[in-house]
Amino acid sequence: MRRNFAQILQEAKIDPKREYQKLYGMLFERNIPVSNSNRISAYDELSECFPNFSFRGTCLSLDEFNDLHNFNFEKDPADFKIDDLISLCEYMENLLLAYQCIPLSFPYGYGNTRPQLINVQFYLQQIGQVMEKMGYMHATQDGVTIFVEKSPAAVAVAESDLIPTDLSYRLISYNHYTMKGQLEAKKTVLVQLAALLEPKRADLKSADKSLEGDLFYLFNNLNIRHNNIDPADPPRYKSVVAKMKPDELERWYDETYQMCLLAFLQLEQLARKDEVQELKKSINKADT
Repeated sequence: MRRNFAQILQEAKIDPKREYQKLYGMLFERNIPVSNSNRISAYDELSECFPNFSFRGTCLSLDEFNDLHNFNFEKDPADFKIDDLISLCEYMENLLLAYQCIPLSFPYGYGNTRPQLINVQFYLQQIGQVMEKMGYMHATQDGVTIFVEKSPAAVAVAESDLIPTDLSYRLISYNHYTMKGQLEAKKTVLVQLAALLEPKRADLKSADKSLEGDLFYLFNNLNIRHNNIDPADPPRYKSVVAKMKPDELERWYDETYQMCLLAFLQLEQLARKDEVQELKKSINKADT
């Protein structure tokens, strides 16, 4: 039986809010000695080095960056959600990786090196352990890291030869919390997956006729590949789909995504089938 998210956290013996508060303290409250009389926080250190971070855009300070991108973390959020922890982990991870990569001479010029005051590996290890216990994994594109729920099926398909490199990240990041409610973004991924599966449709049908039929029905009738919500196009118009609330349509998009993963795994197994048969023949022949 598939476990729900609450069961996973309970079995992992992890309190998301407590882990959030610990990481918040490491970033904003943990003292780093600069001298006998001066101590700063990791946030102070990151702020000092921020002008040399590659992703700063035109922002001149970390505070400006936070305001622009709505990174506002509270020590004890009144309405705490798992997404708050994920967002803080992503925020810290990317700042720390950028900090780790700055030239040691910044900002004093050549020959006057500036020591890195943050124990980056310790911080990254803590973030990694929290995400591991939460059942999340890294996904990286263009040097930016996000955390998504672990999905062995999504990872296996993303690493498959059937999936182009530029689609692998979007396939994994489909489950990222920021994708919730983003119907057009999810639809874009599904359209790309449908385009990849179309030439393989006959193979999929031979592997699993029911899956092939159901999946392509959804592609063609859920306002994914065709406009099924325009009454001016009677042949394609589906009144049930047109009347669906966004959250219901999103649920069906998510189901379609899961079916796509299964379809790609079925195709991989189909390609593997001949090799397995040859191996079986070799084993049986050797033992007779």
